[in-house]
Amino acid sequence: MLGSLSIDNPRLTIARLLIVALPTYAVAGFTEKIFYIVPTIAMSLMVANAVESGTTSNRNRIEDEAGVADESDGSDGIDGEVG
Repeated sequence: MLGSLSIDNPRLTIARLLIVALPTYAVAGFTEKIFYIVPTIAMSLMVANAVESGTTSNRNRIEDEAGVADESDGSDGIDGEVG
């Protein structure tokens, strides 16, 4: 079962794990209240999810549309014209 589990970038995985674990355990140790731990986990997961490897981001990339021909005639079809 664990043989099929593979980690593409172990350094990135460890960095994300530390980004989540360190603040969570610090808040748990200082406050000893679950009320503060749950939001800490949520916020640290958002930060850890933003960490990427490499210099370019794969998310929210706008593709170049220079090769796409615009076939619309400029009308939106709402004015009642057929055609």
